[in-house]
Amino acid sequence: MSWADAMKYYGSDKPDTRFDMRFVELDGVLKGHGFSVFDNAAYIGGICAKGAANYTRKQLDALTDYVKRPQIGAKGMVYARVEADGNVKSSVDKFYSQETLQELRKAMNAEAGDLILILSGDDVMRTRKQLCELRLEMGRQLGLRDKNTFSCLWIVDFPMFEWSDEEQRLMAMHHPFTHPKDEDINLLDSDPAAVRADAYDMVINGVEVGGGSVRIHDSELQAKMFEILGFTPEKAQEQFGFLMNAFKFGAPPHGGLAYGLDRWVSLFAGLDSIRDCIAFPKNNSGRDVMLDAPAALDQKQLDELTLAVVKPEE
Repeated sequence: MSWADAMKYYGSDKPDTRFDMRFVELDGVLKGHGFSVFDNAAYIGGICAKGAANYTRKQLDALTDYVKRPQIGAKGMVYARVEADGNVKSSVDKFYSQETLQELRKAMNAEAGDLILILSGDDVMRTRKQLCELRLEMGRQLGLRDKNTFSCLWIVDFPMFEWSDEEQRLMAMHHPFTHPKDEDINLLDSDPAAVRADAYDMVINGVEVGGGSVRIHDSELQAKMFEILGFTPEKAQEQFGFLMNAFKFGAPPHGGLAYGLDRWVSLFAGLDSIRDCIAFPKNNSGRDVMLDAPAALDQKQLDELTLAVVKPEE
């Protein structure tokens, strides 16, 4: 699955595909009917929870509270039920005619007994991620995330770059040594944000268990990458001269893949947390209880490393 499709239909670059409930964009159906929340939104998306129309108002309020938590950040949630006779009842009925609600039902491919849940927002990516959290929670509540089922896929065609508001420049999504897709190399000068990386992640049940990429092996292409990322030739040479100079002697096309053994084990053991599979896990305060680290260092060790511990002023 391409990264673009993963984000469009699941709001995540590691989608859990044990169950469907893919996103449907609803701008064309729900905008322009006087409901300002939707009319002013940059994105409106919905999921269809099969057979969940029997959810009570209390359960729906709990779902609304769930997506409004600071960790998720949605401002609210709209729902619609498809009743036994095919009519659609929604939490925003006063803004929408039954005719429009039937368009919603068709767009969502919803049937009698189904529940439609809708989120909207002024940032497309952020709202998709919020909808992703709602989808995963519904999958959990409906028993669709079976730990004995393994749904595997490769996520490919990641963007080469992502924009950093803090740095006000493009940053490498993976790292600056990832090879761009051959067919996109010509876009490096004209539209670098559209360039896709020759990178790939393996995903199982919504967990990234491995990732890697084909690496750049051409010094000119590597220099172009550093230029796009804002490095002067001098800075690139200072930080990565060892690599640039090595290319002069010839390097074959090469790539790799790194798997996380502890993640594999956690999946196969049906565990909810990877912490139970890490050899030396740290506790919530970042302390390694096996080594009692971090702890005070002996002065002899500090002297050997030419380090000094400076206590902050009171």
